[in-house]
Amino acid sequence: MYTSTLLATLALAYPSFAHVPSSQRSTTDLIQEPDSSFTSGFAQYVSKDEALSSGLAKYTDNKVRIGVDSNNTYSLSSTGRKSVRLHSKNTFDNGLLIADFAHLPVAGCGMWPAFWVYTGEGSTVSEYSEIDIVENVNQATANSHSFYTGQQCTVNINRGDSVRTDNCHYELGMENAGCSFMAEEGTFGNAFNQNGYQVVALQVEADGIKIWHFKNGEVPSDLNSANPNPNTWANPTVSISPKSCDFNKAFSRFHVIINITFCGGWAGGEDWNGQCAAQTGQSSCNAWVAGNPDNFDDTYWDINSVKLFQK
Repeated sequence: MYTSTLLATLALAYPSFAHVPSSQRSTTDLIQEPDSSFTSGFAQYVSKDEALSSGLAKYTDNKVRIGVDSNNTYSLSSTGRKSVRLHSKNTFDNGLLIADFAHLPVAGCGMWPAFWVYTGEGSTVSEYSEIDIVENVNQATANSHSFYTGQQCTVNINRGDSVRTDNCHYELGMENAGCSFMAEEGTFGNAFNQNGYQVVALQVEADGIKIWHFKNGEVPSDLNSANPNPNTWANPTVSISPKSCDFNKAFSRFHVIINITFCGGWAGGEDWNGQCAAQTGQSSCNAWVAGNPDNFDDTYWDINSVKLFQK
């Protein structure tokens, strides 16, 4: 049986937000550094104080909003458009992580938003693990899911549209590393918002990992309880189980991350050189993002809640 834990609400941890229980005000923080440290992206993550004062992070209509600067232009020699990277201080190994979104980022060309979990930058190669729960780039309309681990790890693909291999092993510099899956159409970006999707759930246990998408009329009723039971839910989008892999070692010590970056190796690479280069008239993703702030008015997350349940 799953029950809620100390990480039950992923909140912005600001004393000015009275709705955040005092026990949870220090469970998350904002990372202040350029995204070039992470994905070679053209984004500068700002501090908590700057995010609040500039409106990039705020609490409105019972939702937490985190977004990007949509007012200013930037030099190509800068570290990029100002944005927010929300990072949980605490970690978890197993459990049921439930995100309820009122709005996913929309921009089209240049954006690279993600809701994901990973071990952190300080982990060794063999310790590293990552699961991308909501992630894609540019004008994609289908969500994608990737699983990476420093362990040698082959899996059974019980459900899902696999686009790589059944080996989730990852090392820096490897091409086509990790296990990757595509979700159904309409599960990312503006399509997610227009199609009425609301909840994305990740279950991580020793015997398997699953990811679900639910529209607002299809959300399991027990998600409003303290004891959700995923065994009673509809089929997941992705379901994998260990073939030659110890999931307890391969996928563990997860921080929860919600961020928005731009360009980088994915949104600014081959994906940019197709439709986006032609549509924007720019051969450079960075140049487009730097010079067109009004393109990013809707590039924000509206978060009703993010909850973690554990057995």
